[in-house]
Amino acid sequence: MSSKSNWPGHTPLPKGLAAPAKRALAHEGIETLEQLAELGEQKASKLHGMGPVAIAQLEEAMEESGITFGSR
Repeated sequence: MSSKSNWPGHTPLPKGLAAPAKRALAHEGIETLEQLAELGEQKASKLHGMGPVAIAQLEEAMEESGITFGSR
């Protein structure tokens, strides 16, 4: 199950992400895994609504797409 996008730089957030995590990311204007990578792991993990399960889901999706925190 790959969530790779046909458009580089536009890899969508994973399906199944909890609503509080989606809202937290939307509040920060984060719509793609690339934007999340630029935000940074430390800042992302401190967002209200972002729990350990959501972080794990996001990290897994980023790994599958070859994206890492801090990559641009």
